[in-house]
Amino acid sequence: MSEVTGTARVKRGMAEMLKGGVIMDVVNVEQAKIAEDAGACAVMALERVPADIRAQGGVARMSDPDMIEKIQAAVSIPVMAKVRIGHFVEGQIIQSLGVDYIDESEVLTPADYENHIDKWKFTVPFVCGATNLGEALRRINEGAAMIRSKGEAGTGDVSNAMTHMRKIGGEIRRLTTMREDELYVAAKE
Repeated sequence: MSEVTGTARVKRGMAEMLKGGVIMDVVNVEQAKIAEDAGACAVMALERVPADIRAQGGVARMSDPDMIEKIQAAVSIPVMAKVRIGHFVEGQIIQSLGVDYIDESEVLTPADYENHIDKWKFTVPFVCGATNLGEALRRINEGAAMIRSKGEAGTGDVSNAMTHMRKIGGEIRRLTTMREDELYVAAKE
């Protein structure tokens, strides 16, 4: 039997395992252990809160690989790491560490304001944020295995995330009630 990794089916299956769980942002091993003990389904390894880095005029990049590896060694739940939008080399570095998921994240300083990473070229599943159905479908077309909502980064305010989830759900419901000829017009939007 041959080993299968990196297929769309495997990536989406891994993402399915996180459904209904909490992914906690952690900045060190101690926080990762606390998150695991508290029942988190995964941890997001961050060096510092990206919003704080940007507020101080810095460039929010991927986290230090050494810190990510320490967190991976300390917990048994999946470990995620963020990369900048469009920065495929950061993605390659994070993938080489053996993380479970890569988050191409809008909260980091973008490397490319127009083009996202071609996620199909990676074996690790990608998670991406979306505020509406069109954005979600573009990320899926690029190879994202999981879509998350976008909250107000660094604030703990989930109201924006809820607004985006309700909007995406509403847009899906609207499409399911359209006639076939109306779908062509809606698809252009």
